[in-house]
Amino acid sequence: MISQGKIRSRIFTLLLSAAALGAAMASAATAHAQNAGGSSLAVSASSNSVAVLPDDPSVAISYTAYDPGTPAITRQQVRQERTASLHMKYIPPGWKVLPLAPHDKVLLGFKDLYNPYTVGTIVISAGYSHLTNGQPNYGTNGGAFAQRFGAAFLRDSTQGLFTDAVFAPLLHEDPRYYVEGSDYSFVHRSLYAITRPVITRSDSGRPRLNAALLLGYAGSSALTYAYYPSINRNMKDTVATFGGGVGGAALGFFVTEFTSGIMQKIHPAAK
Repeated sequence: MISQGKIRSRIFTLLLSAAALGAAMASAATAHAQNAGGSSLAVSASSNSVAVLPDDPSVAISYTAYDPGTPAITRQQVRQERTASLHMKYIPPGWKVLPLAPHDKVLLGFKDLYNPYTVGTIVISAGYSHLTNGQPNYGTNGGAFAQRFGAAFLRDSTQGLFTDAVFAPLLHEDPRYYVEGSDYSFVHRSLYAITRPVITRSDSGRPRLNAALLLGYAGSSALTYAYYPSINRNMKDTVATFGGGVGGAALGFFVTEFTSGIMQKIHPAAK
């Protein structure tokens, strides 16, 4: 029969062996992690730029990765390190973006309805129509302006919702506007902005016809039959509404292109 002393001795020996084995395994794991870290640093050193979606669908852009230990880093590089929120409609130049899922586009469409820029464009549209006594022809008195404002709100709201929340998810298009910024000439930026109602990018970043916007504005124009005065419920006025909407979108993109700093404050981005 084995004595209790021998049992204790064997248990103690097993414990020492297990401890030694654990120490050996920990040492091996540490060495492996250090080797992996060195490889990672080597890879990082070999590539100091990360590709982002281009500001212009036809131009590829990269930004320099931010390193707090780099004394010569510029303000432009720090700015380019930022990442735009998923629900940010207007993207400043150089900012990284994340791909939009269909539900992100729906939320983007609803969120874009209620911001100072959208409300301001509705007021301007209603005011211009009221001053020129244009369509919808409600008249020129005080009550007519309220009707014009309501009609402009319905028209602009349905344009945005149909474009961003309905057709952009269905057609796999990116409904965001990518500001080119001061790296480009005034003429280039102007042409880029006013053509965005017709040219956009797909979810993969390739240029394509902006079918989502064109179909969205067409659907919104057709809906005016439900609330415009009877005098304006005809094909001629509906086509004029569609054309005015597309032209207004081009003007809006032009303004956004050259006031990106203001839009950035209206739509704060997540870092």
